[in-house]
Amino acid sequence: MTPPSSWEPFGAARRLSEAAEAPARAAKPAPVPPAAPAPAAPAVSALRREPARKLVIITCMDARIEPLSLLGLRLGDAHVIRNAGATASDDVLRSVRASHSLLGTRRAVVIGHTDCAGHPSDEAAASAVAETLRRIRGSSAVPDSFGLEGLMFDVRTGELRPLR
Repeated sequence: MTPPSSWEPFGAARRLSEAAEAPARAAKPAPVPPAAPAPAAPAVSALRREPARKLVIITCMDARIEPLSLLGLRLGDAHVIRNAGATASDDVLRSVRASHSLLGTRRAVVIGHTDCAGHPSDEAAASAVAETLRRIRGSSAVPDSFGLEGLMFDVRTGELRPLR
């Protein structure tokens, strides 16, 4: 019987897999070569809490988007705010306001993407990016001098293009 906290497809697959692999476990496993050392990441404690590039990125929570690498940035360069559809919810506006007023960001990039589950079409996703830009500009979150840019990421081709 599957425990109540188990996700049945994974629990069932695990039980079937264990039964099928029992004969293979009896044999001695092949030696595993040592793993190559991972490249050194910057020590988080060495990074300032203010983003080095004075940038805030607002993007979708979609797992296919890695906003720092898309923009050629590294950890510590920008604040990243993610939500479904890269929309300017009240929480996003509050975060942009804090990023600017408390931590010195001077511009924001809003990144939408194709094939977004939060929007019915690619055109709707692009419209949502434009609306997010309008909502940020029209709010009290940032001054008029705050830079704003909208981009669309094509998940099929990997192309990042300015919003028209």
